[in-house]
Amino acid sequence: MRTPTPVVLVNGGLALALAVGGGATYLLLRGTDLALLPAAEAAEEDVAASTTATAEVGSLTRTVAADGTVTAASTVTAEFANSGTVTDIAVQVGDVVEAGQQLATIDSADAERDLETAEENLDAAEDSLDRAETDSEIEQAEQAVDDAEDAVEEAERAVDDTVLTAPGGGTVIAVNGTVGGSSGAAAGSGSDGTGMTGDDSGSTASEGFIEIADLSDLTVTASVAEGDATDVAVGQAAQTTWNALDASIGGELLAISPTSTADGSVAAYDVTVSLAELPEGVRLGQTVSVSITVEEAQDVLYVPTAAVEGSGDAATVTLIGDDGTRTETSVVLGVEGDSGVEIVSGLAEGDTVAVTVDESDTGTGEFTFPGGGGTPEGGFPAGGSGGGGGFPAGGLPGGS
Repeated sequence: MRTPTPVVLVNGGLALALAVGGGATYLLLRGTDLALLPAAEAAEEDVAASTTATAEVGSLTRTVAADGTVTAASTVTAEFANSGTVTDIAVQVGDVVEAGQQLATIDSADAERDLETAEENLDAAEDSLDRAETDSEIEQAEQAVDDAEDAVEEAERAVDDTVLTAPGGGTVIAVNGTVGGSSGAAAGSGSDGTGMTGDDSGSTASEGFIEIADLSDLTVTASVAEGDATDVAVGQAAQTTWNALDASIGGELLAISPTSTADGSVAAYDVTVSLAELPEGVRLGQTVSVSITVEEAQDVLYVPTAAVEGSGDAATVTLIGDDGTRTETSVVLGVEGDSGVEIVSGLAEGDTVAVTVDESDTGTGEFTFPGGGGTPEGGFPAGGSGGGGGFPAGGLPGGS
């Protein structure tokens, strides 16, 4: 994506000393040129002068900004299928594990006793089947054997479930239990000793006894304000900037939550952004600034946003002629970028337009010179007014 051609700003700061009564009043301007506006015009307009800009051809982008955090694209949790007292935890946070690896165990004494009883009942049922003679006795004995076999299989699963294994490979990011404590699971909540729950859509899985994440595939989860949510779409380009790292990584919008989250009284929508690469030092939970490109245009004519008055069919700009005359000109707008507006018709490349300078730009009620501040340090060059210098010697143009 090509960076928009910088808008050319004309001239710097200008100061006009107006004699009002017996005192001198300074009006700070951003001038279109070195000629001074008549004092009466300045007073009438309330804004002494405006910056000018040249209509340029370049690229425009409109972005949506959001704050987010680094998350794992795939996170799974391992939970015990049955409740019990934890007897061993074989891993800790930061360990890399493989699918099927043993993670923890709970007391298996009760489960092993139940298995022993189920096996004894199966032996007894098989003996009864061997002694059965009539068709009715045989049928009943066969059913008893089937039921006993099912009981043994269930008891074997219960013994297996006392050992918690990794449902997938990755890095252990949380261990939510201690040896001697309860496994915290309800009977029947899992099977095969994995108790696997997971989420590979970019959000963290619900808390389990042990949480495992694939740290080779990280994403960013960000919150987009309700007013911007209608502009974002899956597939849009995004740029992520790390607050803790000197890194800026490109990516793509992967997913948008269909439901909102509340931030106070303001609704927002979670989005998931992919990362083209992982910067050195990346960690889960790091804060990231996200910029999503929602609209862009290449090789278009544009002017600064502040040069346009009104909107839609009522949009106009102030065209400045070679002789300094100002003409209000209707324009048709296209893409409204972050720093400029596309002009579909009404202007030509190289046209000079006025850019409105608002008092709110400085927050001081005065216009400032480029780089901030008011008059140059020490006042104006010596020669006209007191108080730290004035205008160049000779006074105002046309004056003495």
